[in-house]
Amino acid sequence: MNRIYITDTSIHFPNLNIDFDFVPQSVSVRGFEISIFGLLVIVGMLLGLGVMIAISKARDENPNLCLETVFFSLVGGVLGARLLYVGLHWSEFAGESAKKIMDFRTGGMYFYGGIAGAVLLGALFCRIRKISFGKMADITSMGFLTVQIIAVWGNFFNREAFGEYTDSLFAMLIPKDVLDASVVTELMSAHVINDGEISCIQVHPLFLYKSLWYLLLFFILLFYTWKKKFDGEIFLRYLAGCFLGGAGIEWLRPRRFVIPGTEVPALLPVYILLFVAFITTAAVRRSLSKKREVYKIRREEERKRAALLHEDVHSFENVTEEIMGTASEAANEKSEENEVSEDAEENQEPEEETAAGYAAEKKDHPEETEAEDSEVSQETERNDQQQNGSAGKSENKQEA
Repeated sequence: MNRIYITDTSIHFPNLNIDFDFVPQSVSVRGFEISIFGLLVIVGMLLGLGVMIAISKARDENPNLCLETVFFSLVGGVLGARLLYVGLHWSEFAGESAKKIMDFRTGGMYFYGGIAGAVLLGALFCRIRKISFGKMADITSMGFLTVQIIAVWGNFFNREAFGEYTDSLFAMLIPKDVLDASVVTELMSAHVINDGEISCIQVHPLFLYKSLWYLLLFFILLFYTWKKKFDGEIFLRYLAGCFLGGAGIEWLRPRRFVIPGTEVPALLPVYILLFVAFITTAAVRRSLSKKREVYKIRREEERKRAALLHEDVHSFENVTEEIMGTASEAANEKSEENEVSEDAEENQEPEEETAAGYAAEKKDHPEETEAEDSEVSQETERNDQQQNGSAGKSENKQEA
């Protein structure tokens, strides 16, 4: 290994030949100390807000509602992360003032406490405003993931939350004297590297693993953002991804709490169980949403087919009515013709009977018949003379 000049403020990656001779924990602005961790959190928040606004606009959501939800979620996340850290390290804060306990500028925040606080306060806000928590959670989770990608580098500057001893490619060398003795394990002490008066431990850079994992998770969720099937899917996958990464990180942490009789970290089964629960829930709900979409499309197609069938039946009925109407009209005309012909036949029969009777009577009484005929002819002649006479008078009047 190449010669490394180690100081109290240096951090080295010997297997990568990368050296950082001066890694400050804070910067001073006009006498006011600001931790690098705090600055990274602020930068991450600003970028996260930009990501959330961009996604909300792309999905035609109200950016103002997203910002309001983010504000309350961030407050809940910061409080939850800090309170969980303080609760797990109460011996360090016992007897301290509330101001000291809530001073997170120097670090000391647990991610899972932040998730719990953000979810609780965010869900409460959405319930009050009567908006979809799942829809808001999908957008805000992308913002929180952006914050995590950047803020986790605060562990690098604070020299905290590192893993167990390792000699892997990414092994990180940290001066032992700047660390709390409680974080140095026996395995780390057994592999201490001495450089003159300075002793160093060589550990896993968990901040780097986390940052890379969160970056990968960001792109995976960004892909699902445009293909999600239900509100809350991105949030569920975000939680599943965080707990899956947490399971891997937990395996590399120093073995402080293990399952009795094993070397398995006590929290590892919890992380795996939560990962399985969230990813299974997301997969099942996605499958059900797809089936509902297929069912909806099928119902719509059936409705359209039924409408077309109804139109066809209606058209058929109209055509049938027209045909039946034409046939009935023809039948009516034919029946009328038959009735007329029958009436004509009926009228013809009495006339024939009358003529036959008259002929028979004439034959039986020829003298009476001739007398009647002569009377009829004389009467007819008189009528004709009267008509001719009246016609002549009218002509004389016209000539006059």
